[in-house]
Amino acid sequence: MALVFEALCGKGAAGKRIPAEIFAADTSVQEAFLDAYLAGDGHEYAGGKLSVTTVSRGLAYGVALLILRLGHLPSIYVTSVGAEGEIQGRPVRRHPEQFSVVWHRDRRSWQKFREVGNHFLIPVKSVASEPFEGDVYNLEVEEEHSYVAGFCAVKNCQNALTSQALRDPAMGVPPQEVTAHEIVNFAFHNRARVLTSTYNEHLITSEWAVEVFKEGKARGLTCSYVSNGNATAEVLDYIRPYVDLYKVDLKSFDDKHYRQLGGVLKTILEGIRMIHRQGFWLEIVTLVIPGFNDSNEELREVAQFLVSISPDIPWHVTAFHKDYKMRDPANTTAETLVRAAEIGVAEGLRYVYAGNLPGQVGPFENTYCPSCKALLIKRVGYTILMNLLTPTGGICPSCLSKIPGAWS
Repeated sequence: MALVFEALCGKGAAGKRIPAEIFAADTSVQEAFLDAYLAGDGHEYAGGKLSVTTVSRGLAYGVALLILRLGHLPSIYVTSVGAEGEIQGRPVRRHPEQFSVVWHRDRRSWQKFREVGNHFLIPVKSVASEPFEGDVYNLEVEEEHSYVAGFCAVKNCQNALTSQALRDPAMGVPPQEVTAHEIVNFAFHNRARVLTSTYNEHLITSEWAVEVFKEGKARGLTCSYVSNGNATAEVLDYIRPYVDLYKVDLKSFDDKHYRQLGGVLKTILEGIRMIHRQGFWLEIVTLVIPGFNDSNEELREVAQFLVSISPDIPWHVTAFHKDYKMRDPANTTAETLVRAAEIGVAEGLRYVYAGNLPGQVGPFENTYCPSCKALLIKRVGYTILMNLLTPTGGICPSCLSKIPGAWS
């Protein structure tokens, strides 16, 4: 019997957990389990406040998840205690952390939240930074791009927050005043090597960008623009001493589609030509959207245009996913991205990459030497697994060909 309980509930005080079978049971069983656990190892305060305390992180979060499933909002408090303690005059060793789960039997007795559909909106009491070493994971889910982290729903749109913060209060990030000096200090504090201006089109605020980049360049940072491609010769001349890298989103090769987005294709194409002539290191990104710009013909036209400027321009074809207010097109598949990348290679582009679907697009996350086909940079998503170019200053170690790029 002891082995059965160990298999179901874990071993040792810090290893306890709720049996998986409880989460699969119906509501009445879950309520009975929670009531029994509370009666045996918890406490009910006046006014209907309930709490249980454990040294098992897994058990605490399991209890909190069960409480959520039963329609209540739990809080988890972590308390650090010394490893040495005393019980009835006897010295004892104890676990250095205790986890307390607190909730209310009557939800109306605690009004520090708002209930919206299947979610609880709770106030943020404080924001703090803590040092962390280890793996960081980006989570994406099918359909609605949100997930639960620490029992809070987190939106996983990669661009809406930054692009809509000034005009959509729902983004929850109001603008704040900051100086160029503070921005550069923040970059160094986070050990950044590249300082980038993006969202919204920053050429209309280039005086501001130059003020920041002057200080950044003086302190050794590489500076870059991420742009929609609208440009004039005058503003490019103005920023050129301070901007090294330039990424342009070429969203379509159909003028009708571009006008639907508020742009003009001819203007974007001329902007790309000017940027390249000015000597910026230029890369192009096309977000491939099913039914909008994913036809073989349109993708081929993009590739042919880039080759006409330089076959060395890197072209990134990236996957669309439903987010924010664009919910109608289907998510881009890995097969579509590979097809787009293969079209780019067939038209003569030497550096074509497929993005936003790490581990699913074969060789199109990596950099290869166009002369000898040697693998030079191996990537999975944003993680670089091997880099033979930066140490050589952009020279292929196999055939000594010069690989264009910014290698420092």
